[in-house]
Amino acid sequence: MRTLVKHTKPIKWGQIGMRRILPMIIASLILTSALIPAGVIQSTKAFIPIPQAKNNDGKVFDTLSSNISTNNTDANKSLTSSSIHDITIEEQVLPDGEPAYKMLRHLINNSLDVTGNYSNIATIPGPAIVINEGDTVHVSIKHLDGNITQEDFIAPHPGTFVYQDDKLGDRGLYGVVIVNPHHQMTVALVDGKITTIPLSEIDKDILLFMVGSTFWGLEIAKNGTQTPLWTNPVLVAQENQKVRFHIVGIGPSSNPSGHSHTFHLHAHRWVDQGTNNIIDVKEIHPGTSHVFVIDSGDGVGPGDWQFHCHVFAHMEAGMMSTFKVLPANSTSGANKTVVQTSIPGASPYHNFAAFSVSDEPGKWFRNLKGDISGTGSESLAIINKSGTVNFMMDATNGVHTVSSIIYPKNANNMPFSQMMAYKGGAIVKLEDPGLYVFACSLHPFMLAAVIVDDPATKGLDLGAELTLVNGDTIPTNSELALRLLRTLFIVTSTSNWQDYSNQTKPWHVTYPDVDVRIVNDTVVNVKNVLEKTYGQNQTLTPLSNPVTPAVGEIWIDTQFEKTSGKTKPGTATAINGTTWKVSKKVSLPQIEMNNPHNMWTDRNQDLIYQTMWFDNRTSVFNRTSGELIKDIQVGDDPSHVMTGTKTDKLYVALNGEDGVTVLSPNPDFEPKKFILLQSPASPSTHPHGHWMSADDRYMVTPDALTGTTTIYDMLQDKIIGKVKTGVSPVAVGMLPDGSKSYVADFFDSSISVIDTANATLLKKINLLENYDPISGNKTGPMGFLPIQTPVSPDGQYMVTANTGGTITVLDTETDKVVKELPCDPGCHGVNFGAKKGGGYYAYVSSTFSNEVIVVDGDPNNDGDPIDAKVAGKVSLVASASTKTDDTISGLEGTGGQGVLAIPNVYDGWVQNLPSYWKGLLTDAQQNPSGL
Repeated sequence: MRTLVKHTKPIKWGQIGMRRILPMIIASLILTSALIPAGVIQSTKAFIPIPQAKNNDGKVFDTLSSNISTNNTDANKSLTSSSIHDITIEEQVLPDGEPAYKMLRHLINNSLDVTGNYSNIATIPGPAIVINEGDTVHVSIKHLDGNITQEDFIAPHPGTFVYQDDKLGDRGLYGVVIVNPHHQMTVALVDGKITTIPLSEIDKDILLFMVGSTFWGLEIAKNGTQTPLWTNPVLVAQENQKVRFHIVGIGPSSNPSGHSHTFHLHAHRWVDQGTNNIIDVKEIHPGTSHVFVIDSGDGVGPGDWQFHCHVFAHMEAGMMSTFKVLPANSTSGANKTVVQTSIPGASPYHNFAAFSVSDEPGKWFRNLKGDISGTGSESLAIINKSGTVNFMMDATNGVHTVSSIIYPKNANNMPFSQMMAYKGGAIVKLEDPGLYVFACSLHPFMLAAVIVDDPATKGLDLGAELTLVNGDTIPTNSELALRLLRTLFIVTSTSNWQDYSNQTKPWHVTYPDVDVRIVNDTVVNVKNVLEKTYGQNQTLTPLSNPVTPAVGEIWIDTQFEKTSGKTKPGTATAINGTTWKVSKKVSLPQIEMNNPHNMWTDRNQDLIYQTMWFDNRTSVFNRTSGELIKDIQVGDDPSHVMTGTKTDKLYVALNGEDGVTVLSPNPDFEPKKFILLQSPASPSTHPHGHWMSADDRYMVTPDALTGTTTIYDMLQDKIIGKVKTGVSPVAVGMLPDGSKSYVADFFDSSISVIDTANATLLKKINLLENYDPISGNKTGPMGFLPIQTPVSPDGQYMVTANTGGTITVLDTETDKVVKELPCDPGCHGVNFGAKKGGGYYAYVSSTFSNEVIVVDGDPNNDGDPIDAKVAGKVSLVASASTKTDDTISGLEGTGGQGVLAIPNVYDGWVQNLPSYWKGLLTDAQQNPSGL
């Protein structure tokens, strides 16, 4: 299916004030002056590149300067270089896996060696290169791959300029060049007055790099000695000392415009350079710097003064520390002239773990040290007690949170959560021994585990009891604890996923062969216990086609399948309902379709509306040809999409924001409205899998971060109620008449039943009611971590996909779970389609396998789902006859998420079908509500 595709530009959001647009696409290497007056356009002549015979790739200092005209003859003539600097720096890997720069040599005028001013180890940030206006600099960089690149430049303007590797983004390879003005003077606020002082009066320079959600620091003493301050340092100065601050923004390579910060320092004010404005807060954009001088303690005296990012979510994630101003006489006698050194924060050289957050399947939280467990998982780290963990969102297009979901009972600094999702990160100190598991609250299969060990005890410490995100506490020898541990290793290692393309190969899950300490100081071997409990080398249930064909097509979002023509994962897979073969795969490489999550269609069944969960776009493509129709920017992390039954408008839930985007129907698909689900002063809702009533009256959204469900009346155009549900509501199902809504509460393993019109909670169904979390014994149907949960088009029953590997069937008349069916790991998506001759199939996808399970919820059509059964198991792997728009290159058929059956047979939508599709349905299927 290699079609000619329209290369359409993404639609920009312009009409709606609620959306934030950053219309900036900037290069990865940014050299921006900090000393440009407000309101004045920055000169592009920050550094003048000296023409070189060989232009190497991977420039660190002058990639952006390629935008500067190389015809700088006049500028070069007007500058008299007072000094020539020969510099050699080297890339090294720190103990936590992060790359960093080390200064190997710095010669001035080929005679003065100032290398001793720099740290003798590689540091983050990298060495601050301090030069004077007009100096010439020759830089050699020894890269990790052994290559050496050389860069030469002249600095004609004073300022603080960012240098940054173009591939590793905010992961450590960055620093600044400080160009002091030739007159050696600077502006300062002293005794409350704006004045000009010589640089010789500066007692120290403090550099703070705002990276993700962490400050990385460096201090330069009056004599030029540089001291790394690492993460969130405590800054120290004496009263009346003059300190020059350099506040620097660093953005990730995947999004160099990054996420802006707002720097604030308590009790101190300073001059906004180039103006007469006195400020105490400044917005810092990635790739820029802000330089100012303060008189320590001016007007307030000694004390501990907080500095932080003024964006609350960033501060909540750890972006804050203290500026300690000591009394002026705190140093006495012969040492009176000694300047107090700041106190470094946590360092990658000691008891430190670093995770990179990415879009890569299985490696969403990737320990930069790699696979330390031998399981194929790169999402586990081990540190000693009182260690630090740093999370960096440097390789993802979407927004995320870093939230604790498992931690030792009564652990300090827990729970750790974020009130909203953004592109940033987090830093947290883990003081108490035990197992900590972090997840993204929006994408809960994104997992990172940290074992905090007490080296004085035998075995790695998991702790005696673990607290779960819903507040429950379980002993570490319980079956539930083992189930969660097993889930961790399945989810985070693609080699542990189920592969139905080779059914002769047994399913083998690799566990770490390591001893751990659990409750009662018992030491057990993880591999032995998990294999004894759950078995090993299991034979997968064979694939089998349902006996009765389906009507039309079944589309599955195979979110993790890789293709060769793009860097981001994901395809949309179509199955022929008659042959049960994969007929089409659409990957849209020309737009880098990224983690396709959920689908819907127009009333003619001609188009597929495709959300991209790790991005900000929803795309429209032709269902038959796969041709791209439009790629639309809708907002952060669009999760689910549905249409109005009366208008055919698109309603796109923005899982990364606080509402639903409304798009006009075919052919325009223009953003027309943003439905805000919460007042601006309230916690962000981050809606996920909404559902809409057949009469176009109600839209019900599960609000993932607030534990609520919002009932929106589309006729009145207002929210009519919010219902408190369980922890992390993720998806909604609804009766055809809209009277009852069912909400899957993911981390509570429950279903909340809601009276839609009155916005009240009717009951809560505990899907673990028949399960003993200690022994693991079951006395009836069970569902662990429910996700999608639609009601059958005739309203008789509901099918729920449970991440723990079961499918539960609920009788909507009694609101009781009547059946449990087997599913694969990461059981996720469900939707209904028509069965030929009458009745319905529920198609169930699984995240960590490559098959779709076909459920017949009422085989004898008597309205009682007690006889629900698995009717078939169908492969999602392409065959030689499958039409594709790109070459499948890995993780074939995996990442089953959203499901869409064509034709759409839900009440309200089925009545709008064209005559062709209606002709394939029975009378009952054409009017499932019977009205």
